[in-house]
Amino acid sequence: MTLELSQLTEHVKTMGETVAQRHRTRADLISLARRWLTDYADRAEALRVRARAEGVAVPAESALDAVHALPEMPERYTVVGADGSQIQPDRHGAALYYVINIGSLVYRHGSGQAPEARSEAMLGFREDDLYENGTPVAGNLLDVRRDLAELRRLADACESEQPGPVIALADGPITLWVLKDLPGGARKAKVTAHLDQLDRIQRAGGIVGGFVSRPGSKEVTRLLHLVHTLSDDAKKSELPNPLELLADRAVFATLPAGARSALFISPKEINEQYYAPRGHEAHFFYVNLAKGESDPVVARVEVPAWVAREEQGVDIIHAVVVAQARIAGDYPYVLARADELAYVSGRERAALESMVLSSLMSAGVHSSLSPKAHYKRLTRQGF
Repeated sequence: MTLELSQLTEHVKTMGETVAQRHRTRADLISLARRWLTDYADRAEALRVRARAEGVAVPAESALDAVHALPEMPERYTVVGADGSQIQPDRHGAALYYVINIGSLVYRHGSGQAPEARSEAMLGFREDDLYENGTPVAGNLLDVRRDLAELRRLADACESEQPGPVIALADGPITLWVLKDLPGGARKAKVTAHLDQLDRIQRAGGIVGGFVSRPGSKEVTRLLHLVHTLSDDAKKSELPNPLELLADRAVFATLPAGARSALFISPKEINEQYYAPRGHEAHFFYVNLAKGESDPVVARVEVPAWVAREEQGVDIIHAVVVAQARIAGDYPYVLARADELAYVSGRERAALESMVLSSLMSAGVHSSLSPKAHYKRLTRQGF
């Protein structure tokens, strides 16, 4: 063992005391945020223009503190979940390549059919796969390709299902996170491809949503601070935002079991610049997935504007997300299974590497791991 735990004993003790103090301070901030949510609940209409300008959550309902009880479930519906994983290109490997593996599950509630599980793998090894404008496709660039593949799988499933409520669940936001340092044309091309898949889901009659577990967004708490600074109660000494480090989910932990919050519009620049003009402007709500009196489990659900405009669409995705989460322990069952199907184990990675080496040898290419990779493999075997 090379980690000397004894060297960290005092640090860990101090950390415990620091975290305890942080929790006490956080409790006071949560109380303040909830008070502001109640006090300024009727300011939603007056806030919309200012909220957009300030880059905070934009109210989409008439009351900031609206609470919507868990709707009734449809008797029959289909829910599809997709998730992905990847093997990053490794310059120390025998060859340069990447893998994207997409797992998905189709769950036809009320049909009596077993869920339909599948996984789809893609190997990227050509020059066009590995480079974009001379930049290696790795890290966030590869994440974007995986996100697009996940959404494409959801669109495929929506198009192939029989008419009826079809809910497509993505793991994460429905807006595509794109590197800001990408050239404008490349950025637009990636977002356009993502929007095209949302178009397909809409045309197929699907209802798409993005599920975010333990969300860290602070868009609503920043909205609350904004409305407070505009109120008669604000004092100059209070202008710095005391809620800056407080996540929205803490404010909505008082939601009754199964209930959701009011709808808000995401203030992200990409949302207004690309998604809104195509009719897919991302809205979101918070929902308490807990059952009964158990501790609250607050998640964030994002939906495009065309779902948000239809109360029935929001109700269906609200009800289905809660039902799915209660199957798998506060996380949607279809996404949990999709993650299982997408996961690539260490044994599978090693088997793929052996296949690659055999293929190279058959083609007359003699390649091997770099000395660094070879040494690490030797020293880490068995751990």
